Amino acid sequence: MLNEYVQEDLSLLRKLVILTDLAFSIVIYGTGITDFFQYRFYRRPHRERKEFMVYRQRMWLVRNLNKREEREIFDQKPLFNRYFNAYLGRKWLDIRSASYEDFRVFTESFERFLVKPVRGSHGMGIRVEKVKEHCDLPALYQKLKGEEVLLEELIVQHEELAAFNRSSVNTVRVATLLDKAGRVNLMTANLRLGRGDFYADNFHHNGIAALLDVESGQVISPAVDKKLQQYLEHPLSKKPITGFTVPCWEGVLALVREAALVVPTVRYVGWDVAVGKDGRARLIEGNAAADPDLSQMPDQVGKWPLYRKVLFGK
Repeated sequence: MLNEYVQEDLSLLRKLVILTDLAFSIVIYGTGITDFFQYRFYRRPHRERKEFMVYRQRMWLVRNLNKREEREIFDQKPLFNRYFNAYLGRKWLDIRSASYEDFRVFTESFERFLVKPVRGSHGMGIRVEKVKEHCDLPALYQKLKGEEVLLEELIVQHEELAAFNRSSVNTVRVATLLDKAGRVNLMTANLRLGRGDFYADNFHHNGIAALLDVESGQVISPAVDKKLQQYLEHPLSKKPITGFTVPCWEGVLALVREAALVVPTVRYVGWDVAVGKDGRARLIEGNAAADPDLSQMPDQVGKWPLYRKVLFGK
């Protein structure tokens, strides 16, 4: 990880200093190992380090604000879809409880569909399945049944977002926090772009992410990848990223404001939202233990003060 994040030739002494600092930061600040490197703690003084939302703060939010029993709604995708069906804007099928006839009717409407593991994160295991001509449909049904997956209608995204990378649905992540009075606070927002053959735009699957102004939906930072390489334009399409404004942004904000109140005992959520071809915002999923890395890596500015103000008034 030293070589992955620290782009410089390091002497043995310098390596030892950084590793000692890492151990110190884990104890004093509660950082994870990845936190330490992706937020460049090895270059930062104390006054900057304490502003970052690291593993300790994230877990505090999850344990104290998100009721354990209700977090299960966000962890199981079929359960999530049932609770938030009004915001999905697409058809779906839980293959575990679906009959063959249910599956046949679904595939008559959608020859290509998304397959998602019932549980999972970081876009792991997501793929597009195609019902080919002369396909052995009963065999495909049994195969998917054995995988215990969720099937979803594919989203046709807004052309302005598709132009970045057409192989993935390019989405936004908006983090919300309910305060003690139950008001929805919009904390941070990010644009997430795929760059390759993955259908998911996930940051952990070779994707890139940029910071958005929450009020306007405009990109206000370069995009970065997991290795902190910066991009002013998409590396494949060459479409400019900085200054881009997410289309139909008010619809995105309206959706997350409503969704944040559906399960009020889960107060901290990172919402993944797509904008459809028709301009309608569509909820992809909610993350009840959302990693703040997307909101802090692009501009290298700690976001804990934003949360501290909402939670503690200071």
